[in-house]
Amino acid sequence: MVIYIRVICYLGCMTTSIDLDRDNDMHAHARASHRGQSPGFQRIRIGKLLITALYDGFVPVPADDLHGAPPAEIHRLLAEAFLPPKGDRRTAVNAFLVEENGRRILIDAGSGNSLGPDTGYLVTNLAAAQADPAEVDHVVLTHLHPDHAGGLISPEGQPVFPRAAVHAAKADADHWLDPDRSAAATGVQRLVHDTVARALAPYRETGRFVTFGHADEVVPGVRTVDLAGHTPGHTGYLLGEGDATVLFWGDTVHSHSVQLRRPSVAAAADSDERAAIRSRRKAFDLASSNRWWVGAAHLPFPGLGHLRRDQYGYSWVPVTYTPVEATSTEPDSALRIA
Repeated sequence: MVIYIRVICYLGCMTTSIDLDRDNDMHAHARASHRGQSPGFQRIRIGKLLITALYDGFVPVPADDLHGAPPAEIHRLLAEAFLPPKGDRRTAVNAFLVEENGRRILIDAGSGNSLGPDTGYLVTNLAAAQADPAEVDHVVLTHLHPDHAGGLISPEGQPVFPRAAVHAAKADADHWLDPDRSAAATGVQRLVHDTVARALAPYRETGRFVTFGHADEVVPGVRTVDLAGHTPGHTGYLLGEGDATVLFWGDTVHSHSVQLRRPSVAAAADSDERAAIRSRRKAFDLASSNRWWVGAAHLPFPGLGHLRRDQYGYSWVPVTYTPVEATSTEPDSALRIA
């Protein structure tokens, strides 16, 4: 069916034809081809920082892996968040690309092919965001677990970020790259050691793996926050300034529905549960009292928002989805999400 429509415009009149049958066919094909989720990226501007949140996939956080409160209490908190008593099977894995003054810094690198088909989508979502891994200048790792470092290499073992320097805390590198500890490791610990060794190999061979102490500035403008406990060198990173400061806190939280209400609840993946609890309280206090933005690896995508102290503990105030401009027209603005 073809309908002729006369279009009135400022430049005059024209007659055009629209084939509605063809148009309907195209829309039907598009609907059939895109029944999955939209690309996993969200871009916002905070002060002078252009941040692209990147979804790598999801991992399970079972209720049985949460320690420090009675199971009934943990199940109650999960139920309040409309989650099953067994825990959240689809806990997000997030990473963040930060751009400022022509520099591109990636906070964590996703899983690659280290954890199976539910993760490893960071490169795909980078492409969807029209960001080229070859243009990343620095990869700054909060720690060396597979869902943060496994994505440094392709399935063939080639570096995904061919020109980037990769940064991690010396305490984490000393632990996970120690040959004696690696030889003695079993089970999940062996998986971590082996994944870290493979993922870092091409960067170490070319002198592009750099370690730091927590008193160091990783690269200019990137400050560290010692959040050891989840791993020996677990590190948060501060970028920006004033009200536009962002704390990228890595795995400070695994189960937001439980640990925001009960910061004393630890996770089985924590190397040192007591130290992890101390670091979580430290990060919560810093973020809430300073009104910093937070970039969180395992809060619901995009994992960006604010932490608010309340009568129940803490609550999460997520960023809202809004358009973003390519460049800031107000460089002195304390905060821009536009």
